[in-house]
Formats: sequence, C-alpha cells, structure tokens
Amino acid sequence: MLPVMAYYLALDAGGTKTECALARDETILARATGGPIKILRVPKEEAEKNLDVLLKTVSEQSGISLQSIDGTCIGLAGISVPRIAEWTRQALENRISGEIVLAGDEAVALDAAFGGGAGVLIVAGTGSNIIGRTFGGQHVHVGGWGPVLADEGSGNWIGRQAVRAIFDALDHDETTQLLPEVQAQWNLPNVGSLIDLSNQLPGPNFSALTPLVAKCAKQRDPYAKRVLDQAGALLGGYAVLAVRRLQKLERKDHGLPEIAYCGGILEHIAPVTDAMCAAIVRELPQARIRTEAADPLQGALWRARHSSGVGGQVIRFPRR
Repeated sequence: MLPVMAYYLALDAGGTKTECALARDETILARATGGPIKILRVPKEEAEKNLDVLLKTVSEQSGISLQSIDGTCIGLAGISVPRIAEWTRQALENRISGEIVLAGDEAVALDAAFGGGAGVLIVAGTGSNIIGRTFGGQHVHVGGWGPVLADEGSGNWIGRQAVRAIFDALDHDETTQLLPEVQAQWNLPNVGSLIDLSNQLPGPNFSALTPLVAKCAKQRDPYAKRVLDQAGALLGGYAVLAVRRLQKLERKDHGLPEIAYCGGILEHIAPVTDAMCAAIVRELPQARIRTEAADPLQGALWRARHSSGVGGQVIRFPRR
C-alpha cells in the first residue's frame, strides 16, 4: 500500500504581514505573504479578506484543497485574549478542515529553531522578545513587555530612539542625517511638526523608520550607528539573562544552551545582529549562536504535526 500523505497548514501572523505555508508531511508545497490578520491591528473585514487571499494563493499554488488539510497551526500574539482566540478559531474553521492549533508567536518561533528541544531564541521584528526552554521543557521569558514599556531592540524601539537621537543632536548643537531622512519619510516641513507628530496618541509607526536608520548608519552617521549598536547590545544582554535563568532551572549541567534568532531586524539589519552577538560572546565566550535566522513558519508546521504534549502557550481545537 502507498503511504498516506498528510497535509499541514502554517500561518505566522505578524503585526504588519502574515506568512502562510502549505506542506505535505515535511515538504513545503507553497508559500505566500499577505496583509495582517490580527484583529487588534486591522478591522475584522480586512483581516478576513487578507486571510482569504492567503489561503486561496497557497491552495492554488499547491493544487491542494483546503478541505484536505489534516492540521493547522497559527502563531500569533494575543491568543490568551478570548475574543482574538475565538475569532481566529472561527475564521479558520470556516475555511479549512482538520485540527487547529493556536500558539503564541514566540512558541512557534522557538520550535522553528529547536523543534521542541532546549535553547534560547531572540525575536526582534516590530516588537522583541527572548524565550528559552530547558531540556525538561520549562520556559523562561525575558523582555517583550510591549512598545510602551520595553521591546528593546525592536523596530519600534529603533524608530523611537532615532527620533530621540535627533533631538539629542540638536541639544548638542550637532547635525545628524536622521533629521532630513525622518522629515522626508513622514512628509514633515520642520522640527516643530516632528515634535507634534511624535507626541500624538496614538503615535506614528516608529518601526517604519528602521530602514532609514540603517541607511544613515551605513553612511557613518554617528547617531544612527549608536542607536543600532544599543539595540544589539540590549538584545544580547537579555539573551545572556535568559541563558543564565535556564541554567538555574536545569537539574543537571548540559552546558550552555544554543542560541538562535529570528525577525526582520536581526535578519536584515546586520549592525544590530553583530552588536548582539558581540554582547553575548563578551559575557558567554563559549556561547553557540546559530548563523542563520529561524523561520517561524517551520515552527508552525512543526506544531501542526506535533501538537500533542508540546509546552508553551497553545490552544488546540480538535474537530468533532
């Protein structure tokens, strides 16, 4: 008899985009990227439209019907909020077959790196978070307290610090290329308008400034470079804290846990990644840091295939 093929769907619902993959067993057949489906970010109607486009795309690319799906895992922040979990469950149940697993975005990212095993993962995109898991399955979290309280090293943090750096330069009677770049990005006529916009509630999209901060740093602007160096140093410092907390929880000495990373900042802004790695190695010279970023979609697929008995923040919805 021919082996029975199983089909799995994975979604990584970020703050500004959603990535989706459809796989046969462990082989990805189709991938697509679309708009956000987090109802805290966009209206429900827009989230449903974005979800429909994504699912249609991967189904057509793979040639697999959405009613042939055996298991789905979606990674997103806020699954502990009942209305988010319920809307997400219903939206998926109305469109696909099979068991549905809702997992925290950090949980699927951790599984992308370590597949249920031990390690520390540094996440830095629009927000930031550090999560670790012991060999016994215990979890630790460092940082990730949101854009107002923390999220150091994230795109939001970098953007905010870049704007603060502009005014630091003005206070020191110095110039920074950040000022004209930010004014152009936000179409602002003068410094006064930058002050007004930055202090609005809700504020502007600070994370959108990250590419221009990287551009200015590449042009050797000292203020921009300092922001990126600080971002990496903070992420590295929190990773060291996570490693040390894991070591306290371990029942026996397994050596230093491996460290991995993911997220747009660490994938695309090399000065941040370099500063982060340098900060880790200063404190933990024997640290093992992976050189390739983890792919959260792979973690969501892993969860879809291994949803039972896996720790972390997870909600399972078996089909009746």
